[in-house]
This record gives sequence, C-alpha cells and structure tokens, in this order.
Amino acid sequence: MNKEKKQNLEEMSAMMGGAVEVGTGPAINREDEEKSNESNDYYISRAKFIEELKLREVIKEMILSIKNEKLLQEQKQRSDTLELRTILKKLIKEAKKDIEDTPHSSTAINLLEDLLKALLPNLETDYKTLTTKKEQRDSFRAHVVNAVSTLFETEDVNKEGGAAAIESGLLNLDEQEDEIEEEIEIKVSDVDASAEDKFIDIEDTVEEPQQEEDTFGIEGQDETGRALAQKAFDNMEKNITETYSILTDEEDEKLFKDYLITNIKLYFDKWEKELGAVTEPTTDEYEAEKEEGGAGGDAGEEFGGELGGEAPAAGAGEELIQ
Repeated sequence: MNKEKKQNLEEMSAMMGGAVEVGTGPAINREDEEKSNESNDYYISRAKFIEELKLREVIKEMILSIKNEKLLQEQKQRSDTLELRTILKKLIKEAKKDIEDTPHSSTAINLLEDLLKALLPNLETDYKTLTTKKEQRDSFRAHVVNAVSTLFETEDVNKEGGAAAIESGLLNLDEQEDEIEEEIEIKVSDVDASAEDKFIDIEDTVEEPQQEEDTFGIEGQDETGRALAQKAFDNMEKNITETYSILTDEEDEKLFKDYLITNIKLYFDKWEKELGAVTEPTTDEYEAEKEEGGAGGDAGEEFGGELGGEAPAAGAGEELIQ
C-alpha cells in the first residue's frame, strides 16, 4: 500500500474515532454536529472512491489478462494452421510425385508423354506468335494437324511395306536374272545391225525442271499460318517418326496416333483461350492526341498527303482480335 493510500486510511480512522467520542460526551449544539456529519460523509465518500479505483484497476488487469490469453490462443491456432497447411502441401506434393512417377499401363502413352514434353513448348511459342488475326492461327492449327495425320499415314505404309520388302526382294532377284539374260542376247544381236542402227546419239537432252508439288499446303488457308506451320512441323517430324517407329503392337500404334492428334488439338484450344483478345500497342501521346481530335483530322490528311494516298479511316487498326 502506497503512502497516500495509507494516509487516507489513517485520516478516516481518526475521524471515525472522534465521532464516537463526541457521541459519549456532553451534548453539543446542532451546528457542530452537522459539520461533523458532513466531514464524516466526505471521508467515507473518498474511501469509497479509492476502493472503486482499486476495483477498476483489478477489472482492467483481468480484462487485459483475458485479452492476452485470447491473443496467445489465436496465435497458437494460426501457428497450428500454418503447420498443418505445410504438412498437407508436402503430402500433396509427394502424392503428386508418386502419381507422376507411376508409369501408365500403355507403352504408347508413356512414350507420348515424353514426346509431348519435347514438342509442345515450341509449338505453343509459334502459335502465340500469330497475333495479327485469328485466321493465321486457324491456318497454323489446320496445317499442323493435317501434316501429323498425313505423317502417320505415310509411316503406316512404310511399316506395311517393310514387312513385304523381303518377299518382294527375292522375287526381284529372279526378275533381274531374266533381264540380264535378255540384255546379253540383245547386245549379241546388235553386232549384225546396219550402220544407221549403230549410230549413238551423244547430244545432251535438256529436261525442263519440274515444279515440286506442294503436299503440305491447304487451299484457302492463310499463307502466314501455313509458312509458320511448315517450320513448326519440320522441327516435330523427326521426333514423331522416331518415337512412332518404336511401336510394333497394333493397339499401341492406334493409341499413339489418336492421343497425339487429340492432345495437339486440345492444347490449341487451351492456348487460344490463354491468348484472349489481342489489342494494338499504343502510347500515352497517341491516346492524348486521339482524345483531342488531332489524330483523326490533320494527322490523317498529312499522312495521305505525304504518301500520295488516301488518309486512313478513323479507328483503323483498333479492332480487337476475337
């Protein structure tokens, strides 16, 4: 107990003792008695006030203690939650890794998964390069899918032909022997030929160059998309051919072809959604001039006058690619 509180209590005790002594002594006048009562009421009220202050301090300490305890509980709960999330993320990551490391039941799908990891990044880059208009991307997509389908048809023919090559080779040997014998007979008979028949023409015959047939292009498709698709397919062709040649099981071959084409088309859909609307690049200066009306009026006339052509239409080049 501090000094001030102790002094207040001593004053209260002295006043209370004095009041008792006055009550037992001779009679005093009413005025003195009233003053004494007022003094007692003052000290009693002061004591109550001090007790109330103490009570408030106790209540404050209790509230603060409860708040601190609640904060500690909340902090512990957050810590436990974070720890639980960390454990769950680790478990999910390990489970995902186990799933990824588990091979598929089909050899074709296992080979295809590795092939797609090698092909798709470059294919995505080429596809998303075509941003001028959607027709370019549609052309790119159509040419790539068509080229892959045609490649499988060619490879299937080669596989079927390879099996029959041994048998046909044996037959060709017999045919070659007959041709050799016939050629020998012809050359022997040429000895008795006339002088005109013995004339050998040594002049070079000029052959007109033949134009190489375009087996890649699709009629009516955008040429820019076609050119970039040709480049992309040239980079893909060897990987596809080498991987597909490993497979000899008919079911594996069928799955490989079907899943590769399907996945390429699905990834084209995915990339188109990611690409979204492509807008023309702009600058703050251009936008300011456009708002003031300078870009569509005098600027257009100056453009047309300098180049000797017509001024561009207002808003040209601002259309969004859908």
